Amino acid sequence: MFKAGIKKEIKLFTRGFRLWGLIILVMGLALTYPAMYKMIEVMGDALTDMSSLGGEAASAADSVSGMMGSLTALYGADSIGQVGFYTGVAALVGIGMLITMLLFMVTAGGEQKKRSVIIPDCAGLTPVGYVMPKFAIYPILTVVIMFLGTLFAGLVTNAMFGNVVSMNDMLFSGACAAGYGLFEITAYFMVGLCMGRPGIAVVIVYLGSELVSLLLTAFRIDRFNPFVLYNMVGSPYEQIDDTNNFVLSLIVSVILSVIFCLITLMVAGLRKIDNSVGDANL
Repeated sequence: MFKAGIKKEIKLFTRGFRLWGLIILVMGLALTYPAMYKMIEVMGDALTDMSSLGGEAASAADSVSGMMGSLTALYGADSIGQVGFYTGVAALVGIGMLITMLLFMVTAGGEQKKRSVIIPDCAGLTPVGYVMPKFAIYPILTVVIMFLGTLFAGLVTNAMFGNVVSMNDMLFSGACAAGYGLFEITAYFMVGLCMGRPGIAVVIVYLGSELVSLLLTAFRIDRFNPFVLYNMVGSPYEQIDDTNNFVLSLIVSVILSVIFCLITLMVAGLRKIDNSVGDANL
């Protein structure tokens, strides 16, 4: 049953636009932000060359130079290229996770259609056979996508600006993105499968995560939780002075992901289902 479920989930994901949509998403975000800051740098260099003419060109060159200096100071970066990498990775975790959840809607409860808490009717299908393949495929896939997407963004940035992003920065941001992505996608599958409403689950998990992150930051609860990883994404590795916080936050993310899977199994196993006649009877 488990192997059949794995095959079914792989076929469901690889057929259609979902796989290509995820690849385009990662490549697009990894390219967009470094390219945008490269354009700013090129424009700044061009205005600097024209500044000798004085007037508006000199004023514009000063404005662009000041903006670039403010951005590098804000992100603790040494160059505008590093800013492109940090903002690109942050977008990959923020916007990227939102789009990823939308791409996974069909398998995160969408199969249940109008029967909001019903496992699709299939001979021999058990709650474990329905739930476990999803938690075996999509969280792992999300971890791989987030990690490789971060490395790709770093390589693209280095190709555009020279070697401005160190391997330590790439690996650190990749680990943060993967850890937080694991936490968020398992929370999404838990809510989606328990409710049978993946669209509502996207709103609950995405907006709820943003709200909880803001509240934890406001109350300075910035240790040993998945949102620490979210806030660390796009930060220079050299500025992280609490390695234990990073490592334990990763461990907590994994533990919470396992708990979310167990909760989903428990809810699915408690249902009393009769699909034999007409609409489902709970």
